[in-house]
Amino acid sequence: MSAGVLDTVPEAEELLFPPETELDEGGGNGNGPGDIDPGGRGGGGDGDDGEEDSPAGIYRISMWATITAIGTLFAVLAAAYVARSQMPKFWQPIELPRILWLSSAVLMVSSATCEAARRALRRFRLASYGGWLMATALLGVAFLGMQILAWRQLAAEGVFLSENPHSSFFYLFTAAHGLHLLGGVLILGVLAVRAWLPGARRQRAETRMEIADSAAIFWHFLDGVWVGLFALLLALR
Repeated sequence: MSAGVLDTVPEAEELLFPPETELDEGGGNGNGPGDIDPGGRGGGGDGDDGEEDSPAGIYRISMWATITAIGTLFAVLAAAYVARSQMPKFWQPIELPRILWLSSAVLMVSSATCEAARRALRRFRLASYGGWLMATALLGVAFLGMQILAWRQLAAEGVFLSENPHSSFFYLFTAAHGLHLLGGVLILGVLAVRAWLPGARRQRAETRMEIADSAAIFWHFLDGVWVGLFALLLALR
């Protein structure tokens, strides 16, 4: 790369990239010069086959728009639940399955692994980043599995969707949250697989970090929604 090209790289962008020995867990022998360049293209090529990046901020804008829509949905459901709980007619609180406490704990752990993924990405360790993302996705799958077990337990006790308003809201809350969490699991799984692909380094570091931040915030949001719903089910019985 000529000196004229190097002079065009902004200083702020140069600071995003550590010395070659810190680019990955591969160690000081590394992958050679150009493993990651400020333009986000992989070394050893002319960069023409690199991925085309989306406009800066587009992922965050999409994430906040999605969170706003989902948050509004659950706010309306919660308000309806509170209003209906004040009318005792036909209101028969159900005993919440104990496995919900365990599933809630699993979801909290998944937030920690999601943050570990972001920290790994900031250190330019794509393999670790993908591993932590996959761990988060698997914990999400475990949470969904335990929610299904809770449904089966209630069904075995004769508690169904139309049993009474309290059970109806329980199934509605858990189903709506579970569907959105499933979407989050799929997003994390795709990001994990892409982090392990040979062409992962062709994406600009800024774009990759924006996507990771957006996915993590969305996951934490879903965790927070479940904590709020679970607390509401316990408090207004």
